[in-house]
Amino acid sequence: MLSRTFDLNSQSYKQNPYPTLARMVAEGPVVRVRFPWLGKLWMVTRYEAASELLRDRERFVREPRSAGMPQRSNLPWWFPRSMQPMAEVMINRDEPDHRRLRGLVDQAFLRHGVEQLRPRFDAIMRQMLDELEVKFRRDGHPIDLVAGLARPFPLAVISELLGLPAEDRPMFAKLAGAFSGRPSPLVLYRMLGAIKSINTYIREQIRICRAKPRQGLISELISARQEDERLTEDEMVSMVILLLLAGHMTTVHLIGAGLYTLLTHPEQKRSLLSDGSLVETTVDELLRYLSPVQMTKPMMPVRDLEWHGKRLQRGEKVVALLAAANVDPQKFEHPDRFDIHRSPNPHLAFGAGIHVCLGLRLARAEAEIALEQLLNRFPKLELAIPPSQVTWSRQLGTRGMEALPVRLM
Repeated sequence: MLSRTFDLNSQSYKQNPYPTLARMVAEGPVVRVRFPWLGKLWMVTRYEAASELLRDRERFVREPRSAGMPQRSNLPWWFPRSMQPMAEVMINRDEPDHRRLRGLVDQAFLRHGVEQLRPRFDAIMRQMLDELEVKFRRDGHPIDLVAGLARPFPLAVISELLGLPAEDRPMFAKLAGAFSGRPSPLVLYRMLGAIKSINTYIREQIRICRAKPRQGLISELISARQEDERLTEDEMVSMVILLLLAGHMTTVHLIGAGLYTLLTHPEQKRSLLSDGSLVETTVDELLRYLSPVQMTKPMMPVRDLEWHGKRLQRGEKVVALLAAANVDPQKFEHPDRFDIHRSPNPHLAFGAGIHVCLGLRLARAEAEIALEQLLNRFPKLELAIPPSQVTWSRQLGTRGMEALPVRLM
């Protein structure tokens, strides 16, 4: 079976991915591709097939041992054994381990819910906008909304949720930057160093919270219990890192690219400004249209099987290409059209099945707060450079902005 190479990481693709995605959808529900760093794999491109894959726990698994393969067979050769716990985060686990972990983490989230913290998130956003406005009025230069808002706001929110000291946020911002470059040996070296530093820091925060519990999700994870089950320290560390990095970066891209999309679709921006109740459907449409996370973690068949016309072998990598599923014309009318009135909008931006994104309510709340406050305060907000000159993130498997220069009119 020949493997096709589709360009899913260039600036031209990030700027306008829809022609490429349309070709992939047209090729069929399952396409054999060669992908940077992951090698050959199967990409599931159509909505119904992707939804089926994500919900099928009997034929497709995430842990190699569940498919009778060596446990490290899904990891690249360069991944250090010392960081194995980082590879065993909840999203990479199968039942019954996943059910146990999800139950314990859901307990912690329920006791420290998003809605009760929303007033605090609103206050954080107001303070950031105050600072940006002072800077713009003082200097008169364009403001980068990624560096000034889309990146620090989710980091402040997740730090608040976890109960981490506010003074540590600059350190996390610097470490998170190690994950944003184009894949290369240097980026890999920086990424592994960042993971090691975060790992050490989180273990220290867990030790502090064990000795003296404080407000925040770390203390809730320590106390979470189901019957006689508790989270191990490795499981807590991997969960906190997942929330800090995966949750943080996803929302950065949603807010940054979401604002860009509204600014380049002025009629949709006007509709939102005239009817604030559209903010929820706007965020859902941004999730569908942008697919900030372009694909899922690899899954694998537990045995050789025929699936949607392709012969899949046990242990082969299979990913759901969410970006393609979310523009499947069999599911969405005019899929390459951005329409904040679209309803219903059953996108797969957060995945589906047992691995549906744990932080989906948090991501939605952050995006709604950012859009509402920024556009209501600066209704004449505009890009400071032509759209063709905007730089998109080089991070593999995501779609977001590297920078977004604007004028706060």
